[in-house]
Order: sequence, then C-alpha cells, then structure tokens
Amino acid sequence: MTSVLLVAPLPIGRQRTGPSIRYWELARVLSAGGHQVTLLLPENGDHPAAAAQPAPTHPAFAVQKGAEADLEALLDAHQVVVVQGPALQKQSRLAERLAAGQHYLVADLYDPIILEVLEVDRGGELGRWLYHEYRALLNEQLRLGDFFLCASERQRDYWLGALAALGRINPDTYDGADLRRLIDVVPFGLPAEPPQPGGPVLKGVLPGIAPGDRTILWGGGLWDWLDPLTPVRAMKQVAVHQPTARLVFFQSDQPQPAMVGRVKELAAELGLLGRHVLFADWLPLERWGACLLEAAVGLSFHLASMETHLAFRTRLLDYIWAGLPIVAARGDVLGDEVAAHGLGTLVEPGDADALAEALIALLDEPDARGSRRDAFRQVAERFTWERVAGPLLHYCRRPWHAGDATATFAERWQQAEKDRLASDLAHARRELAAVAAQRDALAAERTRTAQWADELQARLDDATARWQQCEGRLQAAMNGRVMRLLTGAQRAFRRLRGKP
Repeated sequence: MTSVLLVAPLPIGRQRTGPSIRYWELARVLSAGGHQVTLLLPENGDHPAAAAQPAPTHPAFAVQKGAEADLEALLDAHQVVVVQGPALQKQSRLAERLAAGQHYLVADLYDPIILEVLEVDRGGELGRWLYHEYRALLNEQLRLGDFFLCASERQRDYWLGALAALGRINPDTYDGADLRRLIDVVPFGLPAEPPQPGGPVLKGVLPGIAPGDRTILWGGGLWDWLDPLTPVRAMKQVAVHQPTARLVFFQSDQPQPAMVGRVKELAAELGLLGRHVLFADWLPLERWGACLLEAAVGLSFHLASMETHLAFRTRLLDYIWAGLPIVAARGDVLGDEVAAHGLGTLVEPGDADALAEALIALLDEPDARGSRRDAFRQVAERFTWERVAGPLLHYCRRPWHAGDATATFAERWQQAEKDRLASDLAHARRELAAVAAQRDALAAERTRTAQWADELQARLDDATARWQQCEGRLQAAMNGRVMRLLTGAQRAFRRLRGKP
C-alpha cells in the first residue's frame, strides 16, 4: 500500500468543475486499489460563503481544505504527491518540501492550459501576463515531475516535445522503449454505471421550454477558446424546421467569461433569446445525468486551433455516458471517436449552414438514441474511471523517481525556483493589469456619466427656455385676447346706451 496525496487545483462545491470531479474520482479509484489517500483542496478565496463550508467527505479517503490542513503532517504521512495546474503555486510550502527529494511527484498535464489562455484577452496586457504566468508554472512542473499524466496519445506527443525541450528526455530518463515510465495517458473518465432518470430537469421547468420541446445541450462552459456563436447562428435555420428545438446554455453565479455576453447579444439580435436560445443555472452534479437523458442532442463546437487539436472535451464524454446523440465540430480526439463509432455527426468549424443541417437531420431521426445505444455503451466502457486510471494505479503500487532525479536534481530545482518566481511575478503583473483595467473602466464610466449629465443639463436648459418662451407667447396671447374682449364689451355697452 502506498500513501498518496492528491492536491486538487480547484475547490469542490455543489457545482463541481471538471478538475474537481477528476481529483475526486482519482481519489476514489486509488483508495479502492488499496492505497491510503488524502485529497487536499484549496481555499475558495473568491467566495467567502463557500470557503466557510466544511470540506466534503468520503468514507474511503480523507479530504482536507487548505486552511485547515497541516501540510507538514500530510507530507510526512504521504509518499506520492499528485498535482495539476496551479497547485504548487497555491501551496507554496509544498514546493519547498518537495525540493528535499523525499517524495514522488506526479504532474498531471491532462489540460494543456497554456493553449487555452492564448484566447483570453487576445492582444491585451492581461492576456499576455496570464500566458507568462502559466508558461512558467508549467515549466516548473515539467522540470520537477517524476511521472507525468496526459489525456491522449496526441497530447503525449506534445508533452514529450516539451519535456525534450527542457532536457528531461536524456540518457538517464530514456528507457530504451517508448518512455511510458516518464509520461503515460490517464484521460478523463466516466462512472461505471449509466445515468438514471430523475424527473423533469429542464422540460416544463425552465421558462421557455415546454414538456414536449427538443433540447439541444451545450454541456459546459462558454470559454473564449470555444465557438458557441456559430450554433446560435445555426439555430435561426433549425427553429424554422423544428419549432420546438431549444438550445440551452448554462451559467453559474460566479464571474462569467466575456463570451456569455456575446452569446446573449447575438441571440437577442437574431430574435432567438428566450425563445430558441435559453440560459439555465448550473445544475448540481446529481441532476446532470437526468438532464442528459431528457435531451435530444449534445452539442460541442470549437474553433480550428491548436487548443482544439490537443483538447479532450469532457462534455463529449458526458454525452457518451448518457447515450446522447452528438453534433460537434471536427478537430479533437473525442470527435474522432464520435465519427469512428457513429455516435453523431461532425461538421467543419465555423460552418453554420452545415451545423444547422446536421442538427435538423439528427432531430428528424425517429430513434436517434436507440439506434446508437450499443455503440455508446461500448465506447463508454473504455472510459470508466477504473480503466483510465490504470497507469496511475500502476505507478502508485511501486513508485519510482525519474531517471535523472539524482544526476540533475540540483540544477532542475534551481531552474524550477526561477520558474516559480517568474510565475509569481507574472501573476502580480496580471493582477496589476486587471486593476488598471478596472480603474480605466471606472474612469471611462465617470467620463460617460459626466458627459451624460452635461447633455441632460443642456437638454433641461433648452426645455426650460422653450417653456419660458411658450409661457411668454401664451401670456401675450392671453393679454391680447383680454384686451379684445374688453374692447368688444365696451363697444357693446355704448351701443346699448345709444352712444356711438
């Protein structure tokens, strides 16, 4: 039995994200494999109410939150440490202890985030510093890891190139074969049991969706590196052929990407928002399976980019788990699975007409789910957590240090320390850029408010002047009318008295 500390990159709440689900499931599988497991969660500093909630519990493994955890005791009690994303940066003491070389470090690279951040604030200062921060963060992990995980063979080729560039593929790490002792594939997984119906989730519940409507699910976030705009354009055609079709996006109560506003603006411009394009709140994890089961189509669309080429879209796995027919853009590895096994239809990125045709054709099928049921089940069985975690289970049974752990240890840690400092500096510069952007936005808002106030005052002054002019004309008119009345009355009185 090996003791394993899993350092989750994100907090775990009711609205669980992909990384938090991954670490929860890996902890479950490792503990079922006979290992002593602790899942260490970071604090949710952005949401004080959530941070005050106790850590979730599981009967098979321990769960601790950052502020409550005694990190020194945890490291003393565990041999293998698994990290992903900014885990080392969020747990600074962790990196210091790992420098002693007494632990086995597994770096989880399943999400090539450096390619995602290239689409964030493209061309802006904030996006540039975000890139520098994550590049340094990844370099630190690539220099220090004993064993690496990735999500696909395509990703593995990418990360082998990165490891080679940093000198980690060398005579000491080369095993005379395919370097599986250095990096292997552990993709995202699925529950072994299929989802179960649980009553209406969106149909007849979400305003704008009737019980008999056909829902098309966008089963994930509206990130800058994806393309939800083409599906919105396609819905203009789909709605004509299938008036009951409803495209559903999800949004949380946390700060949203700018793409959310762009999607709503486009849908409103096309007259679709609230009618054929709707937004729902993120669902608790226990309701997600039932939502997938009542849907007609699972949708995933992206740009033609390097991020797409290396992506492992977990939303496609969800559709596969639920046997939900899929329409997606070409380019990622799970899309290849969709095409190879007939799980749906792939179209070229950016082609709204082809996307509309694919959605209409799938909605027109009399039994789109039933005709693909066996194919979905066969693919889903290959991606259960128990299967995909195999390389990590193998490593934890008898963990090993990387072949160059001794020969280049001091040099690698010196470089890693520089990477950490560079990442911290970039993070600080990014926060400074964000504050500056907020300051400029507030200044611009004040300027707009002042201009608006000036315009309102000018309009008020003009209205006041015109009011006064009207009053003057009215008074003049009234004065003239009164004088004419008096004069007329005087003449009438004289005629009555017989005077001229």
